[in-house]
Amino acid sequence: MTFRSLIPLIFAACTVTATAATVSVTGLDNNGDAIGEYVIGGQTYWWFCIEPGTPALSNQTITADTLSLQDGWTVQNIERNNIYLSDPLFYAGIVPKQVAVMEYVLDTYLPWNTLAGASGRFIEQSGDYHDFGNNDTFFNAMFAIQDFLSQTAGKPPKSNFTDMSDYLDYFAPLGTPTGDARSALFQSILSDVAAKDTLGFFDSYVVQHSYFTVNTLLNEADPNNWQDGLVIGGFAPVPEPGGALLIASCGMAWTLRRRRRIG
Repeated sequence: MTFRSLIPLIFAACTVTATAATVSVTGLDNNGDAIGEYVIGGQTYWWFCIEPGTPALSNQTITADTLSLQDGWTVQNIERNNIYLSDPLFYAGIVPKQVAVMEYVLDTYLPWNTLAGASGRFIEQSGDYHDFGNNDTFFNAMFAIQDFLSQTAGKPPKSNFTDMSDYLDYFAPLGTPTGDARSALFQSILSDVAAKDTLGFFDSYVVQHSYFTVNTLLNEADPNNWQDGLVIGGFAPVPEPGGALLIASCGMAWTLRRRRRIG
């Protein structure tokens, strides 16, 4: 997918008021479709796609601002930001809840203690897009989470997560072992989130890791609109090389809005 199709899921707010750092982002060959890897600031990171579009950025470089998930969630493009600006008091109570839900799903279903590998940074996981369709614990988690994030991005007013009937399972119809595994995980996420929200769990959830996004606030159709990429920002700072934050091969993860599936 092109960077103009990226959607920073992790930087959210009605306006961009938080301090932002500028980063350089370069796509690798055959980045993949709904997930993949990018080189950001000289380090390689995993990303999640959340917006339909063409294949991921390949061998191109752009610059963008980084923001927190909370500060970047509403500002992926001007049109989306206008939704939140239309009734800021209404959305003021919704955005933190959505962010807490997404942070919980990321913390819980992409566990660093079992999936990150010996390095503790996911660096051992294959970045070859040919492997993305494998019935593999890591890839199944990545795709199930990516789908949840993508669908949540499409529900700006949602604050009641006790009813998850508005989430669709795109994996079950595939009828393959990989599709079945991802469907089962996706359904587990939905059931878990609904049960937790019934108890008011997300009202006081404390995120275990830190997550970030990359943002360029332009019109959705603007040719320079690269902000549609959600970066799921970080874990804890790690030792060399580079002490990166984030979820990816080296620490950070991008989430791009997208619904194509690799089954």
